[in-house]
Amino acid sequence: MKPKLFLLAVLFYLTACASKPASSTDPPSGTWSGDYGPDAERREQIRLDLKWEDSNLRGVVRAGFRDLPVSKISFKPESGAITMEFDAQGNNGQTVHYIIEGTVNGDAMTGTWSHDRQRGDFRLTKR
Repeated sequence: MKPKLFLLAVLFYLTACASKPASSTDPPSGTWSGDYGPDAERREQIRLDLKWEDSNLRGVVRAGFRDLPVSKISFKPESGAITMEFDAQGNNGQTVHYIIEGTVNGDAMTGTWSHDRQRGDFRLTKR
């Protein structure tokens, strides 16, 4: 009985060590998907594609049929803090400037967004 218990414990240990989640110090390159909205009931699906080009992080927000290039991105590996800015066209044709502040923690990115007088949150998971 003791050898089986020992083997089971070793198996659990090896399984736990086999796949480590990405730490916040890992670059956030890749495809992220999730939702955003002003509250828990009004949510929209969104995708964020991030990629390192030379020493710069580049990104595109994909919301519905729109591809919105991110104009500014800052990522601090030591804390996982990420900030982004991009412009979208509003319902009346005016430019809407989004400011995103979030945190990368492994395969999860969460935070807040704002533009004009509107605010909300977002939750993304790395694919």
